[in-house]
Amino acid sequence: MTVADAPHPTSSGPAAAPPSARGPRSHRPPATPRNRLSPPSGRSGVPVTGRPFAIAFAVAWVLCPMVEPMPADDMAYPLWQLPLDLGTVASIVLAVVALWRGSRHAPTLGIAAGVFMALMTITCPLAGHGPVGWWTWVQAAMSLFVLFTSMALVSRWPRMTAARR
Repeated sequence: MTVADAPHPTSSGPAAAPPSARGPRSHRPPATPRNRLSPPSGRSGVPVTGRPFAIAFAVAWVLCPMVEPMPADDMAYPLWQLPLDLGTVASIVLAVVALWRGSRHAPTLGIAAGVFMALMTITCPLAGHGPVGWWTWVQAAMSLFVLFTSMALVSRWPRMTAARR
């Protein structure tokens, strides 16, 4: 017997049928690992679950400084407030984007954004921007809305996004 006459290791003998003649079989593409940054796919490819929250968080963040009156005195910006300002901007942008895309980290980022917004509400009067007024309470309400909504999403978020997968 020569090498050419020897049966192929994958065939079941000399009369093995070609793969196309073996009959129907279910073809399933190989499973590929999901990109960790890609959103869970829904009908349109992106879930709409977090989008109303993302819009509400963005509106709350934009309205917070808009309701506060401008300082009456010409004062210098306190540099100790810069890390809080940068942290607030970064956390709310990350939270809104994560909610919009349906990321699993969205509730945690929302909690961070709510904490930073609340810290900014507290530090504005401490920095001498102005006295405590009705705007302080409106800012506190918006900050707590972001914080408490994100805390409520921590337990609900996996179920909300799993329904879209």
